[in-house]
Amino acid sequence: MNSLFRHLRVFCRVESTIAEIRLRSVMRRSVLFAVAALLAVFGLGMLNVAAFFALVPRLGAAWAASAAALCDFVVAIVAVLIAAARPSPDLNTAIELRQAAIEGLEAELSALQESLGWVSHAVRNPLNTALPAIIVPLVTAIIRGLRKDKPEPH
Repeated sequence: MNSLFRHLRVFCRVESTIAEIRLRSVMRRSVLFAVAALLAVFGLGMLNVAAFFALVPRLGAAWAASAAALCDFVVAIVAVLIAAARPSPDLNTAIELRQAAIEGLEAELSALQESLGWVSHAVRNPLNTALPAIIVPLVTAIIRGLRKDKPEPH
């Protein structure tokens, strides 16, 4: 019974660890996607400014705006690539531990079910379980009683 509770504790701890790792991963991805989107908007704005300045006779400012927009897009792409990266290897370890805890729980519960099999059988069929315990002494008592009632031959 102690190992059952130990497996339950391990299972709960592993589940909370998995949830925490996934939450951190989602938070990191969300922040990086937001930064990438913001940088993409700035890059698009700078691209618009660059296009505007490209039409203006002064080409120096247009190329500077184009270079800034290009840098914004590069940073946005890097942020998207980092956000799309796989979660840490801790998640795989936690998932393996969860599977081991589930297997341990299943083994403990099946052993407990086997050890309590007679109880569930008695609960389902109380007469089948009680009858042998009641009938054997009852029949024995009846047979003894019948023997005493017979007159003994002299």
